[in-house]
Amino acid sequence: MDDYYSALELNKNASIDEIRKSFRTLALKYHPDKNKVEGSKEKFMKIVEAYEVLSDASGKKNYDESITIKKNKPKYDFTWTPSADFEEVYSYSRIKNTYVGGGIWDIGEKATKSMWKATIILLASLASMALVILFLP
Repeated sequence: MDDYYSALELNKNASIDEIRKSFRTLALKYHPDKNKVEGSKEKFMKIVEAYEVLSDASGKKNYDESITIKKNKPKYDFTWTPSADFEEVYSYSRIKNTYVGGGIWDIGEKATKSMWKATIILLASLASMALVILFLP
C-alpha cells in the first residue's frame, strides 16, 4: 500500500486545506502535459490517488484507520479506483484554475499585459471623445 501522505509530501496531521495546497502544487509540477520527464505520469497518478482519498473527510478517516489496521493485520489492503471522468477532472487547466487560487483572476503575464493595453486604449478613446464633445461648438 502506498503512503498517501508522503505522495503529497505532508505529515499525517495535515488539514484538508494543506492537502489541497499540496495537491495543486504537486499536480501542476508533475502533470504529464507540463512535465515530459519519464515517470512524471506515474508520479502524477499517485498524487491524484492520494488527493482523491485524503481530500474527502470520510476517505481520510478510512485511510488513517486502514494504516492502523495494516500494522495489526497485514492481510487488509486499501484500494483506490479512479473516477470515470479522469481526463476531464484532472486536466492541467482545471487543476490550475480550481484548487487554491486560480480561477478567473489567475491569468498569465501575457494576458495581463494585453488587458492593460486594452484598458489604456479604451480610456484614451473615451478621453478623446470627451475632448471632441467639449470643444465642438
